[in-house]
Amino acid sequence: MKSRRLLIALVGLLLVGLLAGCGGNDPAGDSGAGEPAQAVMRYLEAKVAADRDALGPLLCASMEGDLDREANSFASIDARLEDVTCTRGDEGGTDSATVSCTGAIVAVYNGEDTSFPLRSYRVVLEGGEWRWCGEAE
Repeated sequence: MKSRRLLIALVGLLLVGLLAGCGGNDPAGDSGAGEPAQAVMRYLEAKVAADRDALGPLLCASMEGDLDREANSFASIDARLEDVTCTRGDEGGTDSATVSCTGAIVAVYNGEDTSFPLRSYRVVLEGGEWRWCGEAE
């Protein structure tokens, strides 16, 4: 009887270990942090919409002082994202990453489209969430 309980306990521990290892590609594990590329997409969407409230929580701590600049970049003009795709690069670790984006922000100045090609960006894991932290070098 005692060996049977021990066997059941060991099988239970093995199952828990296996399930814990099935965290997918999210390096933050089960934190709900999402993917770095998704964080950059949310940042870009909030930036072209000039949505200050949405941008604030998407900026890393070292960029918080730039919130007004980021929110006002396209505030007085019509801007949109065009053909945007963002993917996480191999750089970084469990608490930082580089995200490369293709496509552009297209802004209308004096009735003409002006295209701002997207680049690579740094993101960091802060407070359990991926946050945009500027352009990658």
